[in-house]
Amino acid sequence: MACNSMNDATDLQQKLQNALQLLRGGQLPQAERLYREILKVAPSHPEALHCLGIIGLQVGRYEDAVTLIGKAVRLQPSNHDALLNLGNGLQALGRNDEAIESYQQALALQPESSAIHANLGNALMANGELDRAESDEAALLYEPGLTEARRNLADALLTRGQPDQAMRHIAIAAEADPLAIEIQVSMGNILHDLGRHDDAIACFTAVIETRPDSAPVRCNLGNVLRDVGRLPEATNHYESAIELDPNFSEAHYCLGRMRQYLGKDGEASAEFRKAITLDRYCTKAWRAITELSRQSLTDAEIKSANAALESEDYSPEQRLHLEFALGKSYEDIDQHVIASEHYQRGNRLCRSRIAYTFENDQSVFEHVRSTFNAEFFDRWTNVGTADETPVFMVGMPRCGSTLVEQILASHPSVYGSGELPLLPQAIARRFPLTDGLDYTAALTTTSSEDLNFVAESYLATQRQLAPDALRITDKLLINFLNVGLIHVLFPDARIIHCVRDSRDTCFSIYKRIFSARGHHYAYDLEELGRYYNEYAQLMEHWDHVLPGRVHQIRYESLVVEQESTTRELLEFCGLSWNPACLEFHRSERPVVTHSASQVRQPIFRGSIGAWRPYEASLAPLLRLLPAN
Repeated sequence: MACNSMNDATDLQQKLQNALQLLRGGQLPQAERLYREILKVAPSHPEALHCLGIIGLQVGRYEDAVTLIGKAVRLQPSNHDALLNLGNGLQALGRNDEAIESYQQALALQPESSAIHANLGNALMANGELDRAESDEAALLYEPGLTEARRNLADALLTRGQPDQAMRHIAIAAEADPLAIEIQVSMGNILHDLGRHDDAIACFTAVIETRPDSAPVRCNLGNVLRDVGRLPEATNHYESAIELDPNFSEAHYCLGRMRQYLGKDGEASAEFRKAITLDRYCTKAWRAITELSRQSLTDAEIKSANAALESEDYSPEQRLHLEFALGKSYEDIDQHVIASEHYQRGNRLCRSRIAYTFENDQSVFEHVRSTFNAEFFDRWTNVGTADETPVFMVGMPRCGSTLVEQILASHPSVYGSGELPLLPQAIARRFPLTDGLDYTAALTTTSSEDLNFVAESYLATQRQLAPDALRITDKLLINFLNVGLIHVLFPDARIIHCVRDSRDTCFSIYKRIFSARGHHYAYDLEELGRYYNEYAQLMEHWDHVLPGRVHQIRYESLVVEQESTTRELLEFCGLSWNPACLEFHRSERPVVTHSASQVRQPIFRGSIGAWRPYEASLAPLLRLLPAN
């Protein structure tokens, strides 16, 4: 018996060493599986709990990380590293008071640690306690432990939806250790989130030159290239990642998305299921499958997804994808009460992971309305460029804009560019942006040279997409904030406002997870309703100060009266009639949105009134929305 115990202890120690080696080598899925095996045998092993929590921190599963590291701290209260990491997880969740307490406990054990001082200072500043933070900020020293702490904090801030703060910290870390690959990877991710795509591409490309065998970095580069419309290049990087590591589930998931955007739903489904087979924790692949068609999950798969939710093995981030996947699956079979419960739980999990204050968005709307008034337009009447190429499509997500663009892009004279951030990028080249959106302060001191620079920069980039197209659509919907500037820069460009029943629009938003920054309002019904009202008021403002400038097209009219509405749309865009626009679903152009599969089908009316079976659960939203 003693011999068996000795063998068991030796085996456990060997597994711990192997898991730690995998963790240090960045092979997180493999390390996670091994640590979970250890915890099945020794559920109270402090090292395994702590290291599994560290993995949670690195992949953004902060609630899971806090739970695991908290258990480790209770078992080993003098472990200052665990207390430090616990503080990092708590701060990532916005629980600054608890993070401060954890950092202070760690500091009592290691008073000379500049890493603990730095993170404590950051937590104090986040709480507005600047005086207390000052001494801790003074303790910042350029040393490996500190730069790693900076990087971890930057990654946490990015996940919490605070990329500007994340950039500040990663820039300090990069200055201290400019050759650190991990810091450069974090830098690339933050640049991507900030919309600085050229910089992100350059950053990841430089990393690949140093580490050409890194499948994760190739995936990251592929993601940026995808978001700027360079789909063949993105696909090449995903495929290269799979060649480097055939068992890398993330690469299979990303390649599946590319197949979906190209209308190859069968191949997409196969890649998503391959990702799940390789890593059962890749739950976002379940959600992706449900977007391909109705009833896309089998009964056995729905059962497996429900079983996963009942398991404690899955982190909050992994669970939220399961919740949305099951919500869609039960909606498809008209079990609306169960679907609603899953959507609500999924949204609560999403909302808990981000730092969002509606008032910040509200101030952006106020600044835009107050800046773009009649006096502003009278002042800037002789700037911009007389170019009719751009067709801007604006509105809320899920408003039917993908269908409108698909119709227009079926015309031989039109190129559909999708949701590329071309205008925000052009604006950012000349004007500083607050929170990536608000440039209105800079307009008080702008010049005609500045405005013309933005216009010419935008057109030069757009024209590269399709040099011979008569019209090029720009479907970045949040450009509804920029209608006033668009009017000044491109007085002859078309602006189309895509509108759908506000209840269907908001319900469809509530059923989705958005990867893009700028949609943090989407996960709480009251915040969603308040944001929608701000958007509606802004569109009324544009109609008031720029009467007749924006053409409105309603989704319901397009569905019920397809040909007449399409003819009006083409006439507004200065295009001749072409019957191919009625056969839009036959187009093979890439569609990089949640609606990629839907717009490859003929128009159907099933989405009109989709909110009605959920009326009771949507009450907090419905009482805020304007009358339709």
